[in-house]
Amino acid sequence: MAADNDRRIIDSLESGLLWFDTDLRIVDANRAAREVLGLGDGALGVRIDDLGWVQHDEHGEPMPEQQRPVWRALHGPGETTSGTVVVQTPSHGERWLRVRAVPVDSIGEGRGRGAVVSFTDFTSEHRAMETARESEQLFRMFGDHALDLIWIVDPRTRKLLYMNSAYERIWGRPAAPLYDDLSHWLDGIHAEDRERVASAALQTNASGMYETEYRMTRPDGRLVWIRGRGFPLFGPEGRMRYMAGFAEDITLAHTTKALEQAHRLAQERLERIVATAPGAVNSYCRDAEGHGRLTFASPAIKELLGVDAATLVERGIDLLDLVHPDDRRLVDASLRESAELGSAWLATFRVPLTAAGERCLEAHSMPVRESDGGVVWHGFLIDITERRRAEQEIRQLNTELEQRVAERTSELEAKHREMEGFTYSVSHDLKAPLRGIDGYSRLLESDHADKLDEEGRFFVEMIRKATGHMGKLIDDLLAYSRVERGRPKLGPVTAGPVVAAVVDGVAAEVAAGAIALRSEVDPELGVVGERDGLVLALRNLLDNAVKFTAGRPDRAIEIGARRSQGHALFWVRDNGPGFDMRYHDRIFEIFQRLHRAEEYPGTGVGLAIVRKAVERMHGKVWAESAKGQGATFWIRLPAVQAANP
Repeated sequence: MAADNDRRIIDSLESGLLWFDTDLRIVDANRAAREVLGLGDGALGVRIDDLGWVQHDEHGEPMPEQQRPVWRALHGPGETTSGTVVVQTPSHGERWLRVRAVPVDSIGEGRGRGAVVSFTDFTSEHRAMETARESEQLFRMFGDHALDLIWIVDPRTRKLLYMNSAYERIWGRPAAPLYDDLSHWLDGIHAEDRERVASAALQTNASGMYETEYRMTRPDGRLVWIRGRGFPLFGPEGRMRYMAGFAEDITLAHTTKALEQAHRLAQERLERIVATAPGAVNSYCRDAEGHGRLTFASPAIKELLGVDAATLVERGIDLLDLVHPDDRRLVDASLRESAELGSAWLATFRVPLTAAGERCLEAHSMPVRESDGGVVWHGFLIDITERRRAEQEIRQLNTELEQRVAERTSELEAKHREMEGFTYSVSHDLKAPLRGIDGYSRLLESDHADKLDEEGRFFVEMIRKATGHMGKLIDDLLAYSRVERGRPKLGPVTAGPVVAAVVDGVAAEVAAGAIALRSEVDPELGVVGERDGLVLALRNLLDNAVKFTAGRPDRAIEIGARRSQGHALFWVRDNGPGFDMRYHDRIFEIFQRLHRAEEYPGTGVGLAIVRKAVERMHGKVWAESAKGQGATFWIRLPAVQAANP
């Protein structure tokens, strides 16, 4: 260890010195190190970690042994290392140390290799800096929450030292350019005020302060009035070190007169609107005991209530007293309900007027609850006397119209019964002569054929065919009449069974005629319609297809049903002679035919029956064809909505 003189020199140093061996045990410490760290003789020969001291870096992170300067000096490439170490000591608390560790070949006689650590305690400086930072942070927090602008300038360098966030809020400009060039604060000042404001900043009063008012234009074009004040900040020696000040937005004070003028204009405008508004504007008040009075009324109220507005308000007349006695109870109940629920007051009532008779008024008002428990309704009254008279006339017209409809319905029902009687008469009276003609012609053909020549027998045959055709025509007309008169009961119908029933009805005819009949039906398809009407329409279309494919060697018919865009589509397709699409609308008209009766017999009623049956189910029927290429007949009806999975 060092000699006595050397020891006195080492102990006189202000910096602390520590000697460590290669096991990081404290071998020796000078006086400064002992005082700063509170080391006693018992600490010598002990590792710092064994003393229970906590060490961390300047960021507060724990410092592992391998990161400490003394360890790096001993285990590194033999270089001097340094750093900041914060040590938590039991007796002297937290100490902030600037450490320098130097590896040495000998730390004393017989002790061998080690490291000498010197350190400077800057705990007090660190605490002062932390206090200053906290003070600055508090100042900035105060400044950023202040409504007025706060600034500090160094007058010697004309540099901006501080500006709170109020500048950007009031000026609408970024503060960053001011820190580079303070003259930018004049950029937003009105051109007429700029020179005056710049001069005021250089001229102070006896106390060193200045104050001025000026206009500033924001980038968004809004004009703002500013009151600016500046004052000096002196140092300990009594000389001015900084210039500080405030700036506040006083636009509201400067515009008070303009606002008052605008308020007067708005009040006058409102009075004109109230005076010319339809009906009468009013305020009606009821206290907690239920006593009411009109507190405001526009001049138009005299025409409605028969009393001028001034008299109503001055005398505190209750609106309820002016209501017709028969309507007073209902009006009072509607007012109470509006007050309890806080809902709009809507009421219709009559007002008896001596000279003008009786008026009918409609009230529209909103309630406002007063602090004393009363309620005030603000709204208007409208004269609906003429509207009520018109409504009464409409009700009378509706009554007359309903009576006419009832009479017309009764007439239609009578006509319907008459039509049923006529239909029965046609069925009975027309068919009876036909049966006679048919019977006598059959007798001529069977019993007297030998007495007739060839021409006579031909005439009898034509009579037989004509009576058969007439009978078929009467039957078809009756069928058409039944469809016309019928009242279908629409409901959900499953398409599959309907198509199957229609196909079964022509099975024998299909088999006899060697027809290839194909059926394609969506088994889940449901349609909104009437089963009997749908069967009638499809059967007529299928009979039509069987008839028009007669005589062809490759007779083919297809019937099907599928869902398409929310509808149910039924079709019957054949490979018959087809027709010209120019006449496609005519084929659904009664007695209309596009082919000769000699080629394809029929009455011309079947497709008309299809059209009528489909229309009564709110559907549509149409045909597509090309001459010589067959035909397809379509029926479209509303589909039953499919259930969600």
